[in-house]
Amino acid sequence: MKRLLQLCHGLSWLLFSVCSQAAVVDDVRIVIDVSGSMVETDPQNLRVPALRMLNGMIPTGANAGVWTFGRYTNMEVKWGTVNQRWRELADQGAGKIHSRGQFTDIERALQRATNDWDKADPNSRRNLILLTDGRVDISKNQDLNVASRIKILNQLIPGLQENGVKVHSIALSSEADEALLKQMARTTSGSFEIANSAEDLQRIFLRMFERATKPDTVPLVDNQFTIDKSVREMTLLVFRNSDQVTRLIEPDQQAHSEHQHGAQVNWRNDQGYDLITVTKPRPGVWALDADMDPDNRVMIVTDLKLVVDELPAYSTPDQALDIKVELHSQNKKISKNSFLKFVDFSLVHEAEGKTETLPLNLKPSRTVKDKGIYLQQLAAPLSEGKHEVIVQADARTFSRSKRYTIDVQWPVTVDIQSTRQPGIFSLNLAPRQEYIKPESLQLTVNLQQPDGQQQPLQLIQAGNQWSTEIPANQQDGLHQLLISLQAQTLDDLAVAHELTPYSVFGVKQAPAAESEVEPAAVNAEADVAPEPAEIISPEQEDTTNWLQAIIIFSVVNLVLILLGVGLYLWMRKNNQLGEIELVEAQQDKVAEA
Repeated sequence: MKRLLQLCHGLSWLLFSVCSQAAVVDDVRIVIDVSGSMVETDPQNLRVPALRMLNGMIPTGANAGVWTFGRYTNMEVKWGTVNQRWRELADQGAGKIHSRGQFTDIERALQRATNDWDKADPNSRRNLILLTDGRVDISKNQDLNVASRIKILNQLIPGLQENGVKVHSIALSSEADEALLKQMARTTSGSFEIANSAEDLQRIFLRMFERATKPDTVPLVDNQFTIDKSVREMTLLVFRNSDQVTRLIEPDQQAHSEHQHGAQVNWRNDQGYDLITVTKPRPGVWALDADMDPDNRVMIVTDLKLVVDELPAYSTPDQALDIKVELHSQNKKISKNSFLKFVDFSLVHEAEGKTETLPLNLKPSRTVKDKGIYLQQLAAPLSEGKHEVIVQADARTFSRSKRYTIDVQWPVTVDIQSTRQPGIFSLNLAPRQEYIKPESLQLTVNLQQPDGQQQPLQLIQAGNQWSTEIPANQQDGLHQLLISLQAQTLDDLAVAHELTPYSVFGVKQAPAAESEVEPAAVNAEADVAPEPAEIISPEQEDTTNWLQAIIIFSVVNLVLILLGVGLYLWMRKNNQLGEIELVEAQQDKVAEA
């Protein structure tokens, strides 16, 4: 009897655990800026089709709401459970988006949209998507704006973090408060993106939706994909870059389009994309007759899920990325080798325009708990920039994939510029305030020359900027800049990093030519510094040489003329003397006679 009670207790605990996992519901709050500056940053009001796309992708059964803000904050789509009626209201709410707001009260918008998130809820996966093109602007009094920004940083963001809210922020302008938006995302384990134009919004919303709700997807290869029996519903997002009409083709070659499709197909067509939902899709190989686009997706609702330990939205180049993957059926890990041996687990890593595919290796299992776990590591150092990680499971009868985007950055920006002097560069360093406290930053910079010798560089600080000159003019060849830092994070954690070396190409400066003229004697007793040498340009030097030649030529000619005149006068004088002597001799002869 005791053993039976223990068994019943274990079964009830297992049932409770499964139900608890299944009860986790997505809660998505979308907050959109409608201030007057949007007239310039979003002149075609592309926030409307982008929001409608997002409305269509939010899973049925999730909770969601939409708020707009300027001076005031309005709930355009009432928060509630997502169903067909909610989507209709959401499309209507998207149509109310405008650009007439007088201010940009981000503080009030965050407060209103998260009013009921007053404590953490393990059964709710909370995500807030914030789109703005400006800075905190609640008044013409700048002191009030500064106070509101400080309140967001010191009160609202820590509160959201404590209540399990992830903020995904989008800057739709270079004038937006990037540091504030990044700090929101970084502190809450959310994500941040800059939309270089309003046309980027749809694809940015897609990436943020994927990070927020982690949808199950199947790989789309050459516009073909495989649907298995466990899929209850699928949603296709197809971006259109032309006027081509999208067609969806079933395994039996039955074709669907926007204007002619089956009753089980819901087709949403808007500016730049098609969003197609199919209930109870037929198992087999499906095809798309449409433009191929790397951002096209096939999202599914299924009990056979690929589960990936969450990867960070941000990382530093010296941190390896560990990937842990499991396959779940009805929220339970599949650990039977008889099933898993038919599944190929792999990882696609894209960065710097390069793609590599790595296998996911089965973790050695010493206990039942370790079974069915697949591992891989992207080793450090990683290059700075965006990294895309696609995890895939492929079997004969089904396939699954999940996609993650990771920003890899150092906590400081490094800017190296050449100067007009060969081999001389300028270095500027600044802290990323969404990562570290600027006042805590300590930097050390050394220049490693081609022969291996290192030269420390003296940094000059001006506010939150550090700068110096890189003298790579002593040797020809590749010089490396070695930068190390120590700082405190926003969470008061001490961090230390040695940055990946930055390279510059040095040019040895030619020695100054020695003069052929002996230098003038210097009076040792007179403590007088010599006059600095005049810097003469090549044009000035050519002019000087011609002038010297003309002067020399003139002087030589003048000397020759003077010599000639002197010789003439001397000869004339001699002739006159001779004539005088001859006359005097003749006169003497006459006198004697």
